[in-house]
Amino acid sequence: MNVIDSAIISQVNALSRQSLSLDLFMGFLAHNPLLKGGVLATIIWWLWSRGSAQRPFVREHIIATVLLCFPSIVLARGLAVFLPFRLRPIHEAGTGFTVPYGVELDILDGWSSFPSDHAVLFFTLATGLFFVSRGIGAFAFAYVSLVIGFPRVYLGLHYPTDVVAGAALGVAIGWLGNVYIARDRRFQSGMDWLWSRPGLFYPSFFLVTYQIADLFSSSRGLLRSGVKVLKALMG
Repeated sequence: MNVIDSAIISQVNALSRQSLSLDLFMGFLAHNPLLKGGVLATIIWWLWSRGSAQRPFVREHIIATVLLCFPSIVLARGLAVFLPFRLRPIHEAGTGFTVPYGVELDILDGWSSFPSDHAVLFFTLATGLFFVSRGIGAFAFAYVSLVIGFPRVYLGLHYPTDVVAGAALGVAIGWLGNVYIARDRRFQSGMDWLWSRPGLFYPSFFLVTYQIADLFSSSRGLLRSGVKVLKALMG
């Protein structure tokens, strides 16, 4: 554990097991999909549907941001797999970490802590929302930091630097993507194609935003099951 992580973890962890209600509330925040991605997905749909003279600009950046969620989650999982494995605070022996009430010791066991895929994905979204509206973007950054990032540190699921690194990656992906993708001619041609096929676009858009709200967990579960079935058939 580095000096930054040690200092922050020791301060945050001092609150653990001091209040059953606080520990359970943090667990509720960390594991409830509606309070994580559901809030941001709702904001996306609200921005999409509200009447505004800037509606074309808003929708272009929303589509760009939603598309960026795919490479962001792939990058996050790829880094977690290929970078040196890092135990989570809750699994790190010798740190003296006090496990909060309600946390199962085997949670995410075997999954590398660095970087936080939650931070990568949701900071990508927050950055895209900032392009649409600075006020809404600022709210999104605060919400992701306090409601999604902090509880994961509190519960020992991530070190602070896991979240900070994930946030930096998410902001970089969201910023570069919104600057370059939204201005690309191929992207503009794709937008024209989408507008001409609303019956195909809106169900697909709903499905993608649902997966974002769910952190692609159901998609990843389906993929893992498919791999297992394939291996069984080939074996």
